[in-house]
Amino acid sequence: MSTLSKHIEFDALQFSIIILNTQARIVYLNTSAQVLLRTPQSHAPEVPLTQWFEMDDTLTQIMQHIEHGSEDICKGVVRMIRQGDGSELEVPQPIYVALSAQRQADDVSERVYILECFELGAYEQVQQDSQWRAQVQSHQLLMRQLAHEIKNPLGGIRGATQLLQDELETEQPDLVEYTEMVLEQVDRLKNLVDQFLVPYRQGMAQAVALNIHEVCEKVCKLAQIEFADAIDWQRDYDVSVPQVRGVADYLQQLLLNLMQNAGQAVLREPTAHPKVILRTRIARNCLVNQVTYPMMLEISVIDNGPGVPDEIYDTLFLPMVTQREGGTGLGLSVAMQIAQQHGGTIEVHSRAGRTQMRVLLPIVPNT
Repeated sequence: MSTLSKHIEFDALQFSIIILNTQARIVYLNTSAQVLLRTPQSHAPEVPLTQWFEMDDTLTQIMQHIEHGSEDICKGVVRMIRQGDGSELEVPQPIYVALSAQRQADDVSERVYILECFELGAYEQVQQDSQWRAQVQSHQLLMRQLAHEIKNPLGGIRGATQLLQDELETEQPDLVEYTEMVLEQVDRLKNLVDQFLVPYRQGMAQAVALNIHEVCEKVCKLAQIEFADAIDWQRDYDVSVPQVRGVADYLQQLLLNLMQNAGQAVLREPTAHPKVILRTRIARNCLVNQVTYPMMLEISVIDNGPGVPDEIYDTLFLPMVTQREGGTGLGLSVAMQIAQQHGGTIEVHSRAGRTQMRVLLPIVPNT
């Protein structure tokens, strides 16, 4: 089997793969690596890494790993200083790399080294997504336990208050308004607790194949009713996108939370033309939760508000994280959990004047 046919599966990956032999010379570049190094596969075999990368501490360690036949993983940041034609880059480009050894399937005595390369911005996005996912998951058990601890005494309080109200209605009706106030507040607290529990409930209703644009249209109408004419709501649909498998009510809640968040953001610091765009696209070669999908549905909510403040960016999807006075901070937390329940995630790309909440969901094959 040829070298190219052995490793052709790597071409589907969105990050760069460089395969090295035991002399630390290139055997194979996947498509992403060819773009990164500005070098076609035909020009790559037997070329050393120093053709592109500075011989710094990380690259030295990588070379030593290969020289000594180590099978340990080696990670770090290297600097790309040259293009494939040998010309110097004006600004060195930092690249995150991870080296691992692999035995050949058809000859276990033959070892090659796989160098995974991420442009630092892309790597940081993957790391941020993993951090957000871990944060949400770490809160699931705590939130379920806390909610149940609160709901148990609430049931007793409500029952006792109802009995007291029944007696007061006949003996002291002028005091009934106070028991009604207690019942109202107990119900309000129970509803709040239920909101906390929604994204953490075990399991999900039976998912079905659905047209995401039908969900998008419902969400747009709800957002327009809530914010009236204060915001320019725009749609930008790719009508060719395939169906997704999901629960319509959950996905509607996910997108509505993102739309409400965007609407509140553009009105918090009003611009001359507050605008929110709901956009659908096909996204290719997406890495989500350590799984690479050749194709996913991308639903973006884009606003022209002030952007996500640095102080809350890292904890954006945790409950109670909010800038809005009186807000619970549940909207984005619920949205992320629903996305995860559907096998997807939410990415955030934000700067002053443009924030994009990018939902990625697996599509239904063969539709």
